Amino acid sequence: MAGCQIAGQQPEGDILIKRDEWGTPHVYADSPYRLFYGYGYAIAQDRLFQLEMSRRTTQGRVAEVLGRDYLAFDEGIRRQYSPQAIARQLAALAPQELQILQGYAEGINRHLGEIEQRPDSVLPKQFSHYQFQPRPWTAFDVAMVYVGSMINRFGDYNTELDNQNLLAGLIEKHGLKGGQSLFEVLLANDDPQAPTTIARGEWDPARRSAAVVPRTAGTAVEPPLPMRAVHPIDPSSGRGFSNIIVLGAKKSADARAILVNGPQFGFFQPAYTYSIGLHGAGYDAVGNSPFGYPLIQFGHNREISWGSTWGAGDNVDVYRLQLNPQNPNQYWFQGRYRDFERRVETIAVKGEAPRQLTVYRSAQGAVFEHLPEQGVAYARRRGWEGQELATLMAWNQVAKAGNHAQWLAQVERSAINVNWYYADQQGNIGYALGGRYPVRLQGHDSRLPMPGNGDYEWQGFLPFASNPQVFNPASGYIANWNNQPAEGFPGPDQWWYAWGAADRYAVLDERLRQQARFTPEQAWSLMMEAAFEDPNARYFMPRLLALSERLPAELAAVHQALAAWDYQDLDRNRDGFYDQPATAIFRRWLGQMLDLTLADQLPPAQAGWFTDTGYSAPGASSPGSHNISVGTKVLYRALTAKEQGESLPFDLFKGHNVDELMLQALRLSVAQLKREQGPQVSAWRQGVSTLRFAHKNFLGVPQALQREEQALAPSMNLGTENNMVVLSEGKVSGFELAAPGQSGFIAADGSPGKHYDDQVPLLREQRKRRTWLSEDEIERHTVERLRLQL
Repeated sequence: MAGCQIAGQQPEGDILIKRDEWGTPHVYADSPYRLFYGYGYAIAQDRLFQLEMSRRTTQGRVAEVLGRDYLAFDEGIRRQYSPQAIARQLAALAPQELQILQGYAEGINRHLGEIEQRPDSVLPKQFSHYQFQPRPWTAFDVAMVYVGSMINRFGDYNTELDNQNLLAGLIEKHGLKGGQSLFEVLLANDDPQAPTTIARGEWDPARRSAAVVPRTAGTAVEPPLPMRAVHPIDPSSGRGFSNIIVLGAKKSADARAILVNGPQFGFFQPAYTYSIGLHGAGYDAVGNSPFGYPLIQFGHNREISWGSTWGAGDNVDVYRLQLNPQNPNQYWFQGRYRDFERRVETIAVKGEAPRQLTVYRSAQGAVFEHLPEQGVAYARRRGWEGQELATLMAWNQVAKAGNHAQWLAQVERSAINVNWYYADQQGNIGYALGGRYPVRLQGHDSRLPMPGNGDYEWQGFLPFASNPQVFNPASGYIANWNNQPAEGFPGPDQWWYAWGAADRYAVLDERLRQQARFTPEQAWSLMMEAAFEDPNARYFMPRLLALSERLPAELAAVHQALAAWDYQDLDRNRDGFYDQPATAIFRRWLGQMLDLTLADQLPPAQAGWFTDTGYSAPGASSPGSHNISVGTKVLYRALTAKEQGESLPFDLFKGHNVDELMLQALRLSVAQLKREQGPQVSAWRQGVSTLRFAHKNFLGVPQALQREEQALAPSMNLGTENNMVVLSEGKVSGFELAAPGQSGFIAADGSPGKHYDDQVPLLREQRKRRTWLSEDEIERHTVERLRLQL
């Protein structure tokens, strides 16, 4: 690739950093160590406090600087990973791969050395506010930022203990058969009506036929009866939902291919992602990644572009372990009690004595709950375990890929459940689901904890060829909003997430189907317009409109308001309220409908999970992006089953007429709005929710000062960052929108860095900025340059 020659533009051994008008550094060097040394140095200038808190967050070392309030947090993190296992993977890396991590760490340390010389002008204010100093970095620290925030977060979503509690409560309420039947409706493993990223017929689900294998003769066991989890875990907050469209030659105008990606991690101050250009040592690429990662996760080089969304494939299982009543350091496995692996962790606590924590591990994996008083423990088996750094390096090396085969080789190395996307200058496009997926035994319900006695152990892993993947689909485009990858691919095991017929993916797919070709600007506008469409409305409004005609004459205005709605939730006059009364009517109707159909069918402890519409309250901040709630998906599935004469395992409507239920919900909503806002329908409004840049990071640990938070209204259903790459023969052009800005630096006097929030106005107007790749473009837009000598 051309990037291999660029490093020769500066003296051998030097590192050149050029920053453009948005603060994006372009690093030039002639070896991986020097290139990533420059990357580490540049990001330390911009994000040192955030880097420090991400390092502490991912290693469980927050209480050391923030006190005992974070002790329980640190304990939970320490149980989730093994430092020794990561160290072994570091030792096994190829020398050039290890140099990437070492160089990045030493680049950060170079900046720490400068801080020692000029602390009053270079040390970020947040350190003095929280009263501690930054420490030197190691390759282990760099690796753990990625492992802890990407793999241990997005790769580890699991609610099997919550699911177990739900099933037990359903059986208690409806009996064994009724409870199990309703559970199948609420957490269906596969909905044949769910939209898929790979069109039905373009991927053969039989490729996964080995995902479940029969037991050998004489080993059959009865399925375990549901039990209440003694200590259910709370599902992860800040769930990310990303979207993407990739248009090939058949679907693109004024380009050979177009990729528009909106990865969603939540909104933070400073921005969750960091933009970078890497030039030399085999790299010549530009883009961004979650900050602290020594790679470009969303970007392009001179030949191809790549992106990603969360894939949600299930490659993590929970096992219930029976403890030895005489010795809680042992568990029952394969006919006898066995010793847990144990290690003792010392957790420093600011202003207090250190705490000791014993961390356990079973044959299945890390023990995240050890409860001797209950006689049980819970362990988690992960398909990606042992492949964390191979996955990191796959994302690093994809920047050097020049064609589809080279890109696909890196997807195969990635062990976590992430969707990968591809486009190139020839107009080719591709998609593949990354991740290692287990072979399970018959009778293993992957939605529930299984006994850890040896009866439900994994039987190996499926080959990568069984992962859904497609190259140049017949439609000419690929789209995803975290929906099902392909026909027959089993659903996630989280109660809060499901693939069903109702899916916000349709917001993208409908637009893509309706138009023959898209210019780059039209592709960008498609994604921006989708950010304001109510994702639920299309599934209920046609039927609701037909029914609202039956309302009394004095409520004709309600029907008119609903009929006038274009499903857009906008606040054009910026008065703090959505423009159309239908927004207020429909949101209340959906809440009432969920209450009427689901509330009394569910155990009180879990009813709220399914009756929540997912909308943010007026004035509240959006947690990331808005998805169709699981209860809404279940409701729509039940409605369509009624319409099609299909019999579901459980009747959510309890034999009632569906139309009458929908009208009842509408009457209740109208009465509520009359009480709240008066009788004039045209005056009814829903207060907007906001998009808030939080001062706490992805796991709720401060990464800025609380007074740094800011908000935009109304909230937008788009990515944490949004990028577009336009590929034509002989030219690749990149664009980004990554608010608030490139820098998180706050000086000792409280003044922010130059690029602290300069992209907020772009986000407000949904405008993008250019990124630069060619040497001529970079040089023309360079406003600051620095040469480092080692």
